Amino acid sequence: MAAALTAAHAAGTARITGIAFVDSNVTGQGSRATLPAAAKIYLPGTKITGAVGCPTTRYRTDELIVAVIDYQGAPTAGSLQVVRQLPSGQQLANAPYYLDIHQGRVLQYLGPIFDNANYTLRLTWGLGQAQNSQAAATFTFARNCPRLR
Repeated sequence: MAAALTAAHAAGTARITGIAFVDSNVTGQGSRATLPAAAKIYLPGTKITGAVGCPTTRYRTDELIVAVIDYQGAPTAGSLQVVRQLPSGQQLANAPYYLDIHQGRVLQYLGPIFDNANYTLRLTWGLGQAQNSQAAATFTFARNCPRLR
């Protein structure tokens, strides 16, 4: 039992705090990027409607979606997978993003996501240790994004 507690402690604790919409100058900094002070974090379970998070530039370099992860513990390896449930009922799982998770707040760019759907983010950390730890969060996108020209 002591070995199990040590393994769990070694992996640290993490949670998906939410998602945020940022510009490409933030996503270009990778997982060590800092969330801008003006960025709003949408908590797990949020339904995002209207034009929230809709790109406004021709090349869609703004309103990019990042997962906001808070982690306490020694640096570790992790992965984050995006699974979407489309209104048709079809479920699509993206290949996981592999990331280095460090103490504090970590941002992970989720790639271009434009479809209205229910999304589940699955975080796994402590990769390569005796036991992996996991967390999940869900979000719903029901947006009306204007067509860009």
